[in-house]
Amino acid sequence: METNLTNTNDFLSTKETLLKEFQNILSESGLQSELPELFSEKGEVKVNFTVKTLSKEQIFDSFQIIKSQIENLRIQTFESGFYSVQALNENLFETKNILDNIRFRFICSRTSNRIEISKKDNFSSSDLYTIVSLYKYFCGLDSKKNVNPREILQKLGVTVFDPVEEELKGNLLNFDHIAGYEEVKREIRDSILYPLQHPEFFDEVARITKRFPGKNRPRAILFEGDPGVGKTSMARIVSCLTMVPMIYVPIESILSKYYGESSQNLAYVFDAAALFPSSLIFLDEIDSLAGSREEGLFEATRKMLSVLLRKLDGFEGKPKTITLGATNRKQDLDPALLSRFDKSIYFPLPNLEERAEILGNYAVHLSLEDRLDISGHLEDLSGRNIKDYCDYTERRWASHLIEKKYEISAPEREVYLETAKLFRLRNV
Repeated sequence: METNLTNTNDFLSTKETLLKEFQNILSESGLQSELPELFSEKGEVKVNFTVKTLSKEQIFDSFQIIKSQIENLRIQTFESGFYSVQALNENLFETKNILDNIRFRFICSRTSNRIEISKKDNFSSSDLYTIVSLYKYFCGLDSKKNVNPREILQKLGVTVFDPVEEELKGNLLNFDHIAGYEEVKREIRDSILYPLQHPEFFDEVARITKRFPGKNRPRAILFEGDPGVGKTSMARIVSCLTMVPMIYVPIESILSKYYGESSQNLAYVFDAAALFPSSLIFLDEIDSLAGSREEGLFEATRKMLSVLLRKLDGFEGKPKTITLGATNRKQDLDPALLSRFDKSIYFPLPNLEERAEILGNYAVHLSLEDRLDISGHLEDLSGRNIKDYCDYTERRWASHLIEKKYEISAPEREVYLETAKLFRLRNV
C-alpha cells in the first residue's frame, strides 16, 4: 500500500483518504462497482459497502485480516447471517469507553451482502489499513485463483529461491558445498529433509505409536549460530535437496515507516507462501523481528511478534511448508516464539579439521598438511571469514605478480600464513 494512511484529524480528511484508496483498488482490479459509503452520523464515522458473496470462509478470512492490524478483539455476535466483532482497549483490563472502539459487522441476507464498519469520533491509522485491506480482499475475490504469489512477494522485496530454476542453470546445491558440519547435516536430514521427502513414514509411525491422532513432522526449525557459519547457505541447500522453493525474508524488506504496515507485510508473506504447494519460509535475523517482550517493545515490534506467533500456529496444518528462522542471538528471542520452534539446530564455528576442509574449497592446490597448518592460524573464524581470507590472499598475490612481472601461479603456504596475520589485524 503506497499511500500514507496516517491518522487523520477530521471526517473530511478521512473520507478523502479512504475514497482515494478505494478508487485505486477498483482501478487496479478492473471491477465496475459503486464506491463504499462514508458518512458521519450521531458522532460515529461509518463505512458501508456491499459484496457479491459473504461465505463463512470469507468471513473467517476477514477476521484474519482484521486481526493482523488490531490485536485485541472480541466477537459480539456470531449467528447465521450476522457476525460482529469489536476492538478492545489496548489494556485488556481497561473497559472504559470500550463501545467507542471500531466495530465490524458482516450482514448476509437473501437480497444483499454488506459490511458495516463504525467507530466513535474518527479512525486511527491501523483502522484505516484494516478497512482498505478488507475492501481490497473482497474486490480481488474473483481473481483469487490467478494470484501469483511470486509477484506479491516481489512487491514486498522478498525473493524466492527456486531450485527448479537453479537446476536448469546447473547450479543445484548439495551438502558438499558446505565443508564439515556433519552433525548439523545429520540433524537437518532427520528434522527437515526426510519429513519433506518421505512424509508417509513419519505419519505412519505417529499413527501406530500415538493414542490420539497427531503429527510428528516439524512446522518450524530455528538455525542459531554466529554470523557467517552457513545458516543461509544451508537453507538454500535444503531447498535444492527437496526441490521446494525457499522464500527468503530479509528483515529490511518488510519494515515500513508507516504505522502498522510492517506487521501487515509480514502477514502478507505468510499468506503468499500459503499459495505455494509447498515452501520453505526463511526468516533471516528473526531476533530483529521478535525480541523478548520482557525487555519492553515498541508497539510496532509487538504487533509484528503477535502476527508471527499467529502465523506459525496457523501453518501447523500445512505439512509441506516449514518455517526456518535464523538468529545469532537466541537469548533475545521471546519465549513464546521459541516455543513455536520444534527444534533448534546450532551451527558452531568450524574446528581445526573443518577449517582445513573449508580451505579445500578455496585453495585446492594446497595439500592437506598445508591446510591444517594454515587452519591453526585461523581460529575463531567462520566459514564466510575463511572465504574472505582466501579472497584477500588471492588479491594480494595477484597484485604481487603484476608488480614483479611474474608468471601467473597459485600462492604457496607461506603466502597464506603471512596474509593470515594481516587478515586478522585488518578485521580486529
